[in-house]
Amino acid sequence: MELRNVQMVLRNLLSPNSAVLEFACGTGFYTTHLLDWGAKSLTAMDNSPTMLGSASARLLNHGLSGCARLVQGDGTTPQSLAPDGKLECFDLAFGAWFLNYARSKAELTAMFKTISLNLKPGGVFVGIVPHPTDDLKLRAAAYRNPRFRNTFPRNEYTEELESGDGWGLQVSLDDDGVRFMTWHMKQRVYEEAARLGGMKGRLEWRREQLFKEEWGERFGLSREELQAREENPHHGILVAYKD
Repeated sequence: MELRNVQMVLRNLLSPNSAVLEFACGTGFYTTHLLDWGAKSLTAMDNSPTMLGSASARLLNHGLSGCARLVQGDGTTPQSLAPDGKLECFDLAFGAWFLNYARSKAELTAMFKTISLNLKPGGVFVGIVPHPTDDLKLRAAAYRNPRFRNTFPRNEYTEELESGDGWGLQVSLDDDGVRFMTWHMKQRVYEEAARLGGMKGRLEWRREQLFKEEWGERFGLSREELQAREENPHHGILVAYKD
């Protein structure tokens, strides 16, 4: 479902000549799709050598070895990620579950600075984050509802940050215990950090589309469970223009 939501956004932004920068590429899941969707050149960055190794193996298995440049780097350190070290070299930047690793507004601002430094004038960033809202207390309470226990990913909100800017969020991906800790910042904090980080153009939020029939069939959900899931989306997509 997430993949289809992302593709619907990117199909109108990717062109045959697009130079693309991917943040937090992880195992390369979206790396291969970005190439399949038409990225002319692709630089994929991650902070983990292990993840970059997995991404390299995935590219090889998909017959795409050598089609993407893999780079180790920290997105919270503003820097050029272009091959020649120049600024403003990419048409589009993409980050699937990248911004949600920021534990503070300052870290989030630094991430946006890295994004803006690397985007050409007129460039755009597309990022997947937890569903945008400013009422995270209400969302935390909603996700304690048993109706959410039959689907993945599962969200468990831990505690509010001292700053009041967001909450800790533990995401479980399956019944085998695959989970990770992340942070859900308020919508206004994402938007303020984007401005402070140099993103001066339009900020657009795309709401998750559920594709209820497929989702309900996949997990065997009741009508009530589907309604609860639709009213409390897992993710949102931020489309942020540099200028």
